[in-house]
Amino acid sequence: MSAPASPADTVRAARPGDEAAIAQIQIASWVSALGERLGPRRQTAFDPVAVEAGWHQAIVEPPSEGHQVFVALGDEGEVCGFVACAPPKDLIALEVSPDRRRRGHGSRLLAAAADHMRAHGAETMRLWALEKDRVRVDFLRMAGFAEAGMRRELDGPGITIPEQLWHTDLTPEA
Repeated sequence: MSAPASPADTVRAARPGDEAAIAQIQIASWVSALGERLGPRRQTAFDPVAVEAGWHQAIVEPPSEGHQVFVALGDEGEVCGFVACAPPKDLIALEVSPDRRRRGHGSRLLAAAADHMRAHGAETMRLWALEKDRVRVDFLRMAGFAEAGMRRELDGPGITIPEQLWHTDLTPEA
């Protein structure tokens, strides 16, 4: 018989009340990745109330039955990362608090997302990621993702945010 999982090994469906932590993690991740491009507005570039409201909506009234937000829990049961799935193949967001990276949370979130996407018929999974986010790029490559050769630019808070599309195959190897 195996030992019970510790909270640090847990990924669960997000529930109402998780949105504040999710918003805080997302903003911290954006600030960490965009860094100097935000300039002196680093700490005020994003509206935490609006980000939190968006995640609350995604949790309590997802746009489709397949949409799902999962959270990773830290040692004390606190939310330290999240992934948002939009079947059939899109991950809307995958973030781990910058101070909690390299502890397996991202891998567990990605595994939960892959299982969820497969259960909804996905054969591939894709995610847009900031072009210059070296930590994310390295993680995605190690997780079996490859660049899809597509780029886009988003309007950010006074800046343009370039992203590239990453994808991976979810079908079992023959």
